[in-house]
Formats: sequence, structure tokens, C-alpha cells
Amino acid sequence: MTDLVTDLAAAEARVDQLRRQLAASTCREVGCDMQSYGGMNAGCGDGCGCSIPVNVCTRCGTATMGTTPTR
Repeated sequence: MTDLVTDLAAAEARVDQLRRQLAASTCREVGCDMQSYGGMNAGCGDGCGCSIPVNVCTRCGTATMGTTPTR
């Protein structure tokens, strides 16, 4: 049973290390962490009622509106 306890402690230490590494990484290295920010009018024309999704990265602030990234 002690081998399992030792293995679990080693695995938890590795996960902690990976979490710290991820937190210190840039979006270029690991990708953006996009969160939904709601939607905005699509601007199809006069009286447009269409909506497009808006997502914002919690790490770098990059926003996507529909499919176009902006900073």
C-alpha cells in the first residue's frame, strides 16, 4: 500500500508543477483561454437583428467577434 501512497504523492507533485508551468506560460505557447463575453450585433445591414459571439482570453485579452481575432 505504501507504493500507491508514494506514487500518488509523486503524481500530485507533478500536477502541481504542470499547473505552475501553465500559469507562467504565454498564450503563444499554450493557446488562449477563451471565455464567453456575450454577443454583439452582426451589422448585416439596416435593422439587423443578427448576433455574433464575443469571446475574450482571460490571459492576454485577445477578443474574437465571430471568427475575427482583435486586440
